[in-house]
Amino acid sequence: MGDLAPFALPKWVESNKDNVKLGLAGSAAPSLSIQDLIDLSTDKETTSANLSIQSLKLSLGPFDGSEPLRKQIAALYDDSVNAEHIFPTHGTTGANALVFQSLLSPGDHVIAMYPCYTQLISLPKSVPGVEVSYWTLDLQNGAQANIQQLQELIKPNTKMIILNNPNNPLGSVLPVSKANEIVNLARTHDLTILVDEIFRPLFYTDLAPPSFISLSTPADKIVVTSSMSKAWGLSGTRIGWVATLNTSILSQCFDRGLYTIMSLSSIDSVIATEALSDRCRPQILARHLDIARKNIALLDAFVESSKGLCEWVRPVGGGTGFVKFLDKKGEPLDDVLFCRGLKEKKGVLAAPGSLCFGARGGEEFRGYVRVHITVDPGVLETALAAIGEFLEESTE
Repeated sequence: MGDLAPFALPKWVESNKDNVKLGLAGSAAPSLSIQDLIDLSTDKETTSANLSIQSLKLSLGPFDGSEPLRKQIAALYDDSVNAEHIFPTHGTTGANALVFQSLLSPGDHVIAMYPCYTQLISLPKSVPGVEVSYWTLDLQNGAQANIQQLQELIKPNTKMIILNNPNNPLGSVLPVSKANEIVNLARTHDLTILVDEIFRPLFYTDLAPPSFISLSTPADKIVVTSSMSKAWGLSGTRIGWVATLNTSILSQCFDRGLYTIMSLSSIDSVIATEALSDRCRPQILARHLDIARKNIALLDAFVESSKGLCEWVRPVGGGTGFVKFLDKKGEPLDDVLFCRGLKEKKGVLAAPGSLCFGARGGEEFRGYVRVHITVDPGVLETALAAIGEFLEESTE
């Protein structure tokens, strides 16, 4: 791997963490404790017993993850997916890195959805000789995805299409019709599709769209990644996974994983396995969907009351929203200065879009601020009142 660009988002959060009263720079659902899992369980006795780890032997676990864990992960998808299609990793960051390391070579060209979680752009760039093109979502039209534009970006040496669905920071979700078009493009040009689905299944529509793995056959080069971090409130377990029906890709990831992962934490695996059980999973998801829906309503009301000074693409899924702040002339504010002043004067920490998600200089995201929509609603309500005050002060 070659040189890596600085990872602006975590650096921004770390460098501004002091004196923060209200944190909106994150993206994960509220963290759960072991007791929370027991309290949420429909069979507290079984969950309590399964999470009692005093006698757990802390030996090196299976190289491909425990079978109970892989079965629970597979159950998140449709019936075409089983435990043999899952390779557990160290978080989604580890899953994405493993796929890039396993499948990309010097001279390859990749196309990345833009904006997206910046790891998905920066890591491919760090492979010597790999070229990255940006498939830009139309923020002026509800973050619409132009498939014709995507097709025009394909070159003879294109190897991979990289997607973030639900999208971070936008909270947009590709319609099933668009997803199928992308799959057909990949089949026509023999391309790999990597889809970071870490925010799945946090969807705020009546009908949840299928995972990209549900649109694939064993012959397709389609890989999805996810983890326990965002939707499930268990970032500290560091359990993620690669899921694919393609045995060749899975084998390549396994071989590379022996060098980079070797084995998962035994304790983390036990916790993740129980959290994804039928005893706990539905209650965890319902809890976090309820939080997000309350917060989207709060943000909708805030944007409406601040009309002319802010606008947004209403999230369809995920844990974040992208709000654009404007001055009274309708020009975008300097989002970095805005977020810095917001933290210093109001104690509210949010993530400036141009700095944290702008891989091409960031000017196209000037004025945009990523807001956490799976944070505690009380925190968001108080923070929005402070943002409203600061916005008025900043645009006088």
